[in-house]
Amino acid sequence: MNKGLARLLFLIVFIVPVGWYLILQLFGDNSFSLELKYPIDNCIDTEGIAIMRTMDSVSLTKQNYLDRVVYAVENKKVPLAKKDQDFFECINQSESDLVLISEEGLWGAYDLSREGVDQLLTELDILLLQKTYGEGTYR
Repeated sequence: MNKGLARLLFLIVFIVPVGWYLILQLFGDNSFSLELKYPIDNCIDTEGIAIMRTMDSVSLTKQNYLDRVVYAVENKKVPLAKKDQDFFECINQSESDLVLISEEGLWGAYDLSREGVDQLLTELDILLLQKTYGEGTYR
C-alpha cells in the first residue's frame, strides 16, 4: 500500500504540473496588442508616442501618482507634456487627467489614481513593444 501511495504522490507532484506546462506551451497563446481608440488628426502635434497631462494643479496624493508617471517616462524616454483643457476637449477626454497618444491617434485615457497610473504604464510598455516589434507582440 505504501508503494502505491508513493507512486500516486509522485504522479501528482511531478507529472501533472509538467504535463500542464507542456499543454500550455503547445496550445497557449501569450500575445498582446493595444488597439487604437480613435484617430485625432486635428488635435495632435506630436511625433512618436507621448503622454499628455492637464495643466490643472493636483493634490498631494495625485502629485505622488504624477511623480510616478514622470519617473517612468523619463526611463522610457517618452515625452510628457502639459496641455490645456481645450486640448482634452478636442480629443473628447475632458474628464481624464492623462492621455496616451501618438501620431496615429488616441491610445488611452487615464485618471491620476493608482489604477489609472498602473494601466497607463502597462499600456505604454505594450505600445512601445508594439511599435518596436509590430502587432501581436509576444513576451
